[in-house]
Amino acid sequence: MTDAILISDSGNDTFSATSPLRLQINSKVALIQNVVNFLNNNGQIVPPVHGENEKNWHCAPKLNGLVLYDFLQKEGHQIELINSYSEEKKLFLKCLENNPKVVVISTTFISNKKTLYDLVNDIRQVAPDIYIIAGGPFVLSSYLLAKRAHDNSYDTTSPREDYLFLTHEKRPHVDLYIIDKGGEQILSEAIERIKNHKSVDNLPNTAKWNGKEYIFSDFKLLDPLKIRISWKDLPVSVFNRGVVNVQASIGCPNSCQFCNFVKDKKYLSVKPLNELIWELKEISDKGIKYVRFVDDNFRLGRRDLNDVCRRFINESLDIKWMSFIRASTLQQTDINLLKESGCVETQMGIESADKSILNNMNKESDPEMYYRVISDLLEVGINCSCCFIVGFPGETKETFDKTLNFIQSIPNDSQKGLFFWSIYPFLLAPLSPIYEPENRKKYNLTGYMNKWEHSTMKSEQAYQYILDAFMQIDSASPIYSGDNMEMLMALSTNQKNRFMKARHELSKRYLNKPLDNSVAFETFRDIIYGPSGTDYQSISLKS
Repeated sequence: MTDAILISDSGNDTFSATSPLRLQINSKVALIQNVVNFLNNNGQIVPPVHGENEKNWHCAPKLNGLVLYDFLQKEGHQIELINSYSEEKKLFLKCLENNPKVVVISTTFISNKKTLYDLVNDIRQVAPDIYIIAGGPFVLSSYLLAKRAHDNSYDTTSPREDYLFLTHEKRPHVDLYIIDKGGEQILSEAIERIKNHKSVDNLPNTAKWNGKEYIFSDFKLLDPLKIRISWKDLPVSVFNRGVVNVQASIGCPNSCQFCNFVKDKKYLSVKPLNELIWELKEISDKGIKYVRFVDDNFRLGRRDLNDVCRRFINESLDIKWMSFIRASTLQQTDINLLKESGCVETQMGIESADKSILNNMNKESDPEMYYRVISDLLEVGINCSCCFIVGFPGETKETFDKTLNFIQSIPNDSQKGLFFWSIYPFLLAPLSPIYEPENRKKYNLTGYMNKWEHSTMKSEQAYQYILDAFMQIDSASPIYSGDNMEMLMALSTNQKNRFMKARHELSKRYLNKPLDNSVAFETFRDIIYGPSGTDYQSISLKS
């Protein structure tokens, strides 16, 4: 008997403007595993694809779902976990056969009302009477935005179709909203009451639709729970993909002007190192070799990264890991020690290579420091993925050219590590500091989300600059986070560099016309298997 089905994510969404431009082969993104299958099947991708949906950063089970699953199980509830509804619809239907009372939707990866509406509507098609609870960051953001509706100077009209509670139109048929960043204890209590046919009306931090309007209970942002996942008790399916997400810290102390994450200092916390080591050992015991730390900034940017690396080494964790790490932290770090600890990739939010734009964003960063740190990482063989934003107030063609030149100048063929990039358009997002009336006035900024204009640029120009950059960059590859890490690592440094450049060059050449499969076949065959097709360094790639 199942008490509740927990949905971690609705599907795969991205705000990146460059990700949709990546090369596709046979309607699949040209990930290394798809390319190898393509070569081994004479120019066609034939299922099953060896290495698909495993050992890559993108396929790790969502941590929000694992945290809730583990917590609710410990509370005595019987829970079924759906990592991605769009990918696991058949599993969801099978779970319904156990007559669950509740469907729980986490909105950590839901960013607009339509996504939630469509998900709930699809659930209602197969389970019209099931009790649906939704909670998490998007619900909290919607509530906080609705609270500002009385302020005439703050634009809550533009977001009406994208956020909850601002209008009654296109209202998702959710029975109960939990308004908090976590709200785990409230969720547990709600499930318990529903199981016992009791009312949930007096639960704090909740909202319900009474047929005419939303009724909100007393609200107070709750103190975060100290939740420790028991990895040994999680379902075997969590570990089937060979990679997991782990959180070493919660929150972010920085105040970037474009960021709309709801922040509260009481949510800032760093997991004690002994506890983190214990967690990683449990994960390693499950056979996991790849760990992605999902921190906004690894361990809140503490300057003890050398000590952390030494502990990873001394404990013989035998894991390969990646994380967002600020360049200012890495500047104080022994990069060779970082490599020895198992770090294979770092992510950075560079945003811009123009100092004035970084100042406008309230990022205390230096492009020259970025360059030094990234170069040092690549030199020792640590991959580096960098995100950039185009169009923030103050942006001009000249400032963006600095960013473009920065991307072009970073990699060289002698480096052991790979440099990846993704370019995002500036989004004028509600609840971000730049959305505030005084900042709109400061920059003569109008519009909403992806349609905006300010003193130096319009959104249409920003999108054109992104497309131009995609076509101009030839020294580095866009981010392909779904690449199977082991298959990629099996290539030599020379092969990896040639593969990345060739993939990007083909994506540009065939951006607006069908891919010539014969050209793609010959290009990738010569890189991966050599002209004779028997390159001994990559023979293990053959499926």
